[in-house]
Amino acid sequence: MKLPGGAFVRLLALIGHALWGVVVTAITPSGALSNSRAGRRVVRFWHQGVLAILGIRLKPLGAPLGAPVLIVANHISWIDIAALGALCPGHFVAKSEIEAWPVIGWLARLAGTYYIQRGDRSASAGVAQRMAEAFAHGQSVLLFPEGTSTDGRDVRPFHARLFTPAIEADCPIQPVLLRYPDATGATHPAAPFIGDDTLVHHLWGLLRARGEVTAEVRFFAPELPAGQSARALANRAHDIIATHNSDIPRAVAGMS
Repeated sequence: MKLPGGAFVRLLALIGHALWGVVVTAITPSGALSNSRAGRRVVRFWHQGVLAILGIRLKPLGAPLGAPVLIVANHISWIDIAALGALCPGHFVAKSEIEAWPVIGWLARLAGTYYIQRGDRSASAGVAQRMAEAFAHGQSVLLFPEGTSTDGRDVRPFHARLFTPAIEADCPIQPVLLRYPDATGATHPAAPFIGDDTLVHHLWGLLRARGEVTAEVRFFAPELPAGQSARALANRAHDIIATHNSDIPRAVAGMS
């Protein structure tokens, strides 16, 4: 695929930004990026830089609750991580496949991401323990409970298992709706990262769509865990997000 000149320049800028992240990570003491205030500011700056280079406009609606909080959101694309990371300092829970991505997987791990193998109960237990430790140290966790990305038209049922650490820590759960609306309100076709799409192909599409994509991040009032089960909280968070997602056009822009 031939890139127009502007997209090629932005690609070089993104590579440079990633290399800057590598240098900063390499010289930063272990754990400082996720466990110190200065480190978390650096991580937020890096996410903001990714969005700026891609030309994605960040549009927050509301604000994240102060740490510690479990932030749960619907999942459309890998750029969800940059959109949330630019606004909410905390540990992401991400699928283990991301850890294998060149440079990005390594950077994310050292920035405090918890990787989980989908369908592996023992892996879930390990991540739950790390989440509990994060809450105990006054840190937030960001979770995509659908377990996979979608085209944004619907919100899949939430997995409830990783809501348990928040309940045990008496930590509030804040639902967040992620959207990438085009001019009609439908999901912009460059945003979803689904199916057999590759990271490189998807990234090129975003580079070519510079200035057309908006990341809308809508924060809702937190749910308190007292007296509720993990399943009840997962269903409640899902319903809040799905209800407010249902008013967008049903078709993804450019798709039938």
